[in-house]
Amino acid sequence: MKKIIVIISLIFVFFTEAAYAASVKIGVIDTGVKEKEGILDSEKIRSGKNYVLDSSDTDDEVGHGTRVASLITGTVDGSIVSPCSESVIVPLVYYTKLASGVALNGGIESICNAIYDAVDRYDCQIINISSGITASDERLKKAVDYAEEQGVLVVSACGNSGDAVYYPAAYDTVIGVGSHNKEFEPSDFSCQGSGLDMLMYGEDLKVVSIKNAADYERISGTSYSTALITAHAAAALEQYPHLTPSQIRYLMRVSCDDICAAGYDEKSGYGVFNADRFYENLRLFDHGEILCFYDVRDGDWYYDSVRKAYHQGWMNGTGDGIFDPDGDMTRGMFVTILYRAEGQPQINHVLPFDDVDENAYYAEAVSWASEHGIIAGYSDTAFLPEQNITREEMAAVMSRYADSKGINTDSQGDLTAFADANAVAGWARETMSWAVGAGLISGKGDGILDPLGSTTRAEAAEILHRFLEN
Repeated sequence: MKKIIVIISLIFVFFTEAAYAASVKIGVIDTGVKEKEGILDSEKIRSGKNYVLDSSDTDDEVGHGTRVASLITGTVDGSIVSPCSESVIVPLVYYTKLASGVALNGGIESICNAIYDAVDRYDCQIINISSGITASDERLKKAVDYAEEQGVLVVSACGNSGDAVYYPAAYDTVIGVGSHNKEFEPSDFSCQGSGLDMLMYGEDLKVVSIKNAADYERISGTSYSTALITAHAAAALEQYPHLTPSQIRYLMRVSCDDICAAGYDEKSGYGVFNADRFYENLRLFDHGEILCFYDVRDGDWYYDSVRKAYHQGWMNGTGDGIFDPDGDMTRGMFVTILYRAEGQPQINHVLPFDDVDENAYYAEAVSWASEHGIIAGYSDTAFLPEQNITREEMAAVMSRYADSKGINTDSQGDLTAFADANAVAGWARETMSWAVGAGLISGKGDGILDPLGSTTRAEAAEILHRFLEN
């Protein structure tokens, strides 16, 4: 029989300057929930599914899911206080017991089905998982990736065996949670290794019991630490509903206190989760004062431009917390950035280029830019959207963009100041001269203009920022 992984954590009361709290659905893949009258708020427990018995009976016959639920929602009598006030739970049962005491485990198939249903059937924004396996499984990875693609955050227990982190917690797009003790040390039972993101207090916690003789019991484990991290993630989504899973992961990771080696380590992940810092970072992010990228830091020459481009919705990251400032910018990407900066106006849906698929992410941007004379193709039928845009091509596009907005582009800069001025193509000399004179493009050091060099993502953000600021 597969071992159930347990998790626990401290609850913090959270106050926010936001005046609106959205309802958040949390799919709890566990043993179900027993709705104890006067203890758990029945309004916060929605209808779910039992994948072991293939029924709608999600009553908890084991006790684990009820303990987890109590830490996520809190209790009516105030014995357990949750940071999320409007969130509700959808019980999704993968493990249960018959009246005879025989355990029934739905295994990976049930967990995967529950993940898909949490996303598609129950419209959950968060999935809390209290189980795992010791090795990656293709079916499980595919289900977790699907949740990420659909904008659903997955939080999972790292495990209680003290060995390597279990899956799905070990996957990059899952917040893997371990436990620490009162001395802020990793709990002896808490799994360690790659995939561990953070620790939350998980020893001797008060939780709701399914036993008739007692309303509460004390228990330890990483499942309960996970439940409380889930509660804080839900509280964040209640106040800031547009947060993406990647943004929540980033903000949680940078809101941890180091307790082992500086930075990330496999004993404590990013450290002990600090709720106060998390909510302050949420506020700063909401105000556009911080970025959710590991590779863009305050002090970088492009920091302000990337921050502006990101918070205005002109540019996104390329992966989980990665902006890739030195990455190349394609022609399709650059036109899309301009289209977003323009507010994504209505288009005529005419695509004059054969190599621009109507379902491509840049299709509407290319249609808009073509209609307004902002872009030109390599031929009458080819735009080459996946080809990197050169610095002189970018200058030409920006010049036409300025013309479309009625901005005078007659002023010219001195290209002869650059050692490689002769490398600028004849067709691009006028627009490159304007871009230099307008301060949009400057040299790259040693008097080099590099007109044929590829534009980087950081350069694209900087140039657009300069243009719109001026």
